[in-house]
Amino acid sequence: MHISWLICLIGIPVVYFRDGLNLLEKTFLLVGLLMFFWFLYLALCFLFHRYSLRNPEARSAFVKLDDIAKGKEIGSYLEGW
Repeated sequence: MHISWLICLIGIPVVYFRDGLNLLEKTFLLVGLLMFFWFLYLALCFLFHRYSLRNPEARSAFVKLDDIAKGKEIGSYLEGW
């Protein structure tokens, strides 16, 4: 959801102030970018859960965390790539 805000804040002005595209093309471009970033985010979430939460102990420890701690955990895992 937070990626959507970034796309809207950055992508909408870029797409709508760009010359050479009509309104339909601009709309498809914006929706396509939004769907691409949502898919990328979903794929990263699946990879994180598949590879780091295989054993039940790690899974239960992750579920017990609050949302901010979960975000930090996922961020530190992705930083390691």
